[in-house]
Amino acid sequence: MGNCIKPVDPLIASLPRGVNVDGSPIKESGVPIIFVIGAPGAGKRTLCTKVAQKYGFHGIITSDILRNEVSKRTEKALVLARLISQGRLVPPDVLMELIIVKMLEQLHDGKGFILSGFPREREQCKVFDREVRPPDLVLFLNVRNAVLTDRIMSRSVQIHERISISFDNINIQLKEFKKRNKPVIKYYKKLLVVIDGEDDVMTVFEKMCKVIDDALLHFPSNMLHAAATSDVISKTA
Repeated sequence: MGNCIKPVDPLIASLPRGVNVDGSPIKESGVPIIFVIGAPGAGKRTLCTKVAQKYGFHGIITSDILRNEVSKRTEKALVLARLISQGRLVPPDVLMELIIVKMLEQLHDGKGFILSGFPREREQCKVFDREVRPPDLVLFLNVRNAVLTDRIMSRSVQIHERISISFDNINIQLKEFKKRNKPVIKYYKKLLVVIDGEDDVMTVFEKMCKVIDDALLHFPSNMLHAAATSDVISKTA
């Protein structure tokens, strides 16, 4: 039997690459990096925004980054638009370039980063760890499929004033998420904290803050600690 060669996807192959951004300044900054993962409808965007505001973090919403890139109407944008419209994941190296560029832009005017909806597959974990560094905390918003389905349907009505998605489509989305997320959870098992995401937003937010507070207490190089120390020194000088 000969060697099995994986066929090259022509759409992926046509995606422009080569930015080669350097993520080492992010690693050297020592600021906290938190991932928030969860299925569609888990509330990642809302909760990440609230956490970012509370702690002075920059909220990195991967879907917003991709949407902004698609809006540029470049060759890369056109290929990304086709991938997204087909429900396919953006190649990890391309997504990492976009995320690192965004993080570098915000590196010097925030106290850390919280990434919503990232990583979505194991390969994204490996690329981020290699190009930047492992995160300090991974929060998994755990919500049952029945609750997620109700939320997605409700959101669809709010946006379109009608139900614009079927139960079958939702089931496909949730099955795909579970399939891709299981290896992510296993990969980051030592950094992972599972949060019950079925309560109201404020209750889930408070649960997340308690976990983050505990993590920051044991994070000697975080900027919150550095700022507090600097303030004490200035008052006693």
